[in-house]
Order: sequence, then structure tokens, then C-alpha cells
Amino acid sequence: MLVSAVLEPSVFDVKFFDELYTIHAIDFLRGIERNGLLIVDEDGALQNDFCKRFDKEENEYELIPIKYRLRIQKYIEELLLKNKSKRLILSPVSSKISSSEDLFELASALKKDTKADTLIVGNDNFEMNRFDPKHKDGIVPLPKYRDTDVEKNRQRYCVGLAPIDSLPRCEVDDIIVRSIRYSKWLRFYDRYIGTGDSTSDFRKGIRYILTLWDKHGYFSSKQGIGDIKIYTCSAEQIRDDAIDHAIESKLERNQEKYRKIIRELINPLKNQFPWPVELVVKNDPYGIFHARYLETQHAIVRVDRGFDLFKQNGEFRRNFFTLNMAESPHLKECRELTDANVSGVS
Repeated sequence: MLVSAVLEPSVFDVKFFDELYTIHAIDFLRGIERNGLLIVDEDGALQNDFCKRFDKEENEYELIPIKYRLRIQKYIEELLLKNKSKRLILSPVSSKISSSEDLFELASALKKDTKADTLIVGNDNFEMNRFDPKHKDGIVPLPKYRDTDVEKNRQRYCVGLAPIDSLPRCEVDDIIVRSIRYSKWLRFYDRYIGTGDSTSDFRKGIRYILTLWDKHGYFSSKQGIGDIKIYTCSAEQIRDDAIDHAIESKLERNQEKYRKIIRELINPLKNQFPWPVELVVKNDPYGIFHARYLETQHAIVRVDRGFDLFKQNGEFRRNFFTLNMAESPHLKECRELTDANVSGVS
């Protein structure tokens, strides 16, 4: 549910700037901050060039007039410095940079390699390359970005989507791929997995998402990448004031459920995919762990009915996927719950 963009530095050439152009720049950067990803090279060539254009100590570029520069600079700093782990993708694509033309070629290479949704360029570079077959697909001048399908979809993802059973399968696939494509790990949160019931149904839902990550993930095929964790709760909660006999009985039943989940859910996923898959069972006596989520490095998707996604006939159940970035503190609180006692269980 995220859109992705490569931003070519000439977007910030001083000659383009007036009040309207500044509004276009702010709208684009604000949208990326909300539910987008900015793709840059891991060597830092694009980031360094962005920063030079806003640094009064640098002499390489004429600065944007201060009345425009200060309004844009806070968004640049937010993306490149403060919030870079959430909104910045570092691609290994690199190039020897000696001119602005090289920066354009680097940005184009990033767009192609990462399959980003769009390449945002300055007006001059757009006019020079708009008819070049090598560059024409997905290249957009900043003032035209607001009218693109990419921006319209970004806004739609923010507002909310129809239930997945009313959408074409290809659109549901795209929604999930957009949430997971550039992540190096995935976390699933569903307390009902811990009951040990319907494990085959949960397996189908999680396998569906992992299959999309395996096929479309930018980093998922790289060695050492692919940390999968499934967070759930023990089937029967054990409170601190429970009597010894009740504790022992619940422990036995919880451990039996755990063995069943490992056997019917975790091991089949491990056998099918190349990444480690870990089941993390929490004790939640006061019931804070309720809603279900898919979390990636860059997105938190609330999955209304959990990961039992499919009916018996293979069609989607009624379910809603909602981007909900504000839930990060809640998920952290869930991860910090005490681990359930599954000692002695292999």
C-alpha cells in the first residue's frame, strides 16, 4: 500500500522555483512521508546532491530562494535524516558520478532496477528524455506528478480500500506487494493462531503473502535476508494469581497446541521457503493483543479478520486491509509481552 519513487536532483534547480512549483514539491514530499518510499543509491550520490542544494555553505549550486527553500527543507531532512529507516530504500545500484548527466543516468538505473513506480525529474530533463525509449516509461516532471495514477493510488491507499473479497485477485496481490516489496523482514501478528485451530487455513494465508514476497521482493532473494516472525498468544492465558493445579493443566494444553502449530504451520512454511520462520508465543493475561497486523520495515497493515484469508473454494473471505502506521507503539508493546512457557517443547 506504498508507492515508490526515484527523485532526480535537478527537480531542485533554482530556475524552476516559484510559488506553484514549491507547492508541487511539498505535496510530493509530504505524500512520500505518509505512504511512500524514496529510492536512492547506497553510495549516497543522490542524497549528497540533494543536501548540497539546501546547504548555504556549498557553492556548487545556486540556492533556491529562502522563502521557498525553508518550506521544502524540513521535508528533505525528515526523509533523508530523521525518518530514513522508514521511508528510504538504499539500492546497491551505483555509478561513477562526475556530472549532472551521470546523476540522471543513476536515477534512471535505480528506477529500472528497483521497479519503482515513477521517476520524478526536472522539467529540462523531462523534455530532453520524454521520447527516448530508454527513459520514457514512468518519467514524470514534478509539476505533473499530482495528476499521475501513482499519486491517485497513493491517496486511495491512505483513504482506505474496499473489502478484499470485492477486489480482483490481481489488485489484492498488488496491495500486498506494495507493502512488502522493499522490506528485509516480515512480522505477522494474529492471536488466534495460538489456539491451534484452523492451522491449515492460517498456513494458506501466510503462504500466499510469502509467495508474493519470494516472487516480488527486492531484497528477499539476497543471502542473509528474510527474517519471518509470527507473533501469537498462548491458547489459554495464565494469570499471576492462578492456582498451581490450574497452571499445570493450562501449561500442558498450551504446549500441546504449540506442538500442533509447529507441526502444521511453521514446519511446512520452513520447508517451502528459504528463510527462517519463527513462532513467538506471548502470554497476554490482560488482552492487549487483539487486532491482527502485517508489519514490514516500511508499513503496518491492519488485517481485519486475520490471516485466515481464504474460503474453502479458494476465494477471499470478507476482510479489510488498512494502512495504519500509528500502531507501531502498540505492536512494540505486544512484542514486549512475556514469552509464554513452552519449555521442553521441540
